[in-house]
Amino acid sequence: MTLYHGTIYDFNTIDINRGKPNKDFGRGFYTSRVEQHAVSLAKRNKLIEETRLVKLGRRLTVTAWLYTYEFDMINLEALSVRDFKTADHEWVKFVTKNRASRAKLHDYDIIIGPTANDDTNATIGLYMLGAYGDIDSEEAIDTFLRLILPERLPPQIFFGSQKATDTLVFQGRRQILW
Repeated sequence: MTLYHGTIYDFNTIDINRGKPNKDFGRGFYTSRVEQHAVSLAKRNKLIEETRLVKLGRRLTVTAWLYTYEFDMINLEALSVRDFKTADHEWVKFVTKNRASRAKLHDYDIIIGPTANDDTNATIGLYMLGAYGDIDSEEAIDTFLRLILPERLPPQIFFGSQKATDTLVFQGRRQILW
């Protein structure tokens, strides 16, 4: 299986500890089966970083990168894997707990599931504030799921351990131009 990672960082080895906390599945290395999904993440991060640098009074150009890896699904047999087939009640609880915590909340090597992307951030924020009812209540989760359109969420594969990232075979890296 071919996996893609879009980023603004140029690197030779994967270090899961460099990943940002408060993400869907926690701190780790995120990939997508969909090249355009990874490209759009890299472009978004480039714009965010350039805006941040301008606010600091530095006008630097940030480079967006697309990394390509091969992953053999047979490797899943030796790893601890959680697979969310769709954005459902369990996925909502798992994602919101990870997004609310800087601490590591699980020991999965790999997690497969939908991406709570930029289109869902406001909805997640309102859910986490209790705007749809008590957090983790059936009513609140049902409202949240109706609003985020789960069938439109792009898939992601999260690598949460060095053991897992060691199974990725680097295929190449290219600069994303637009």
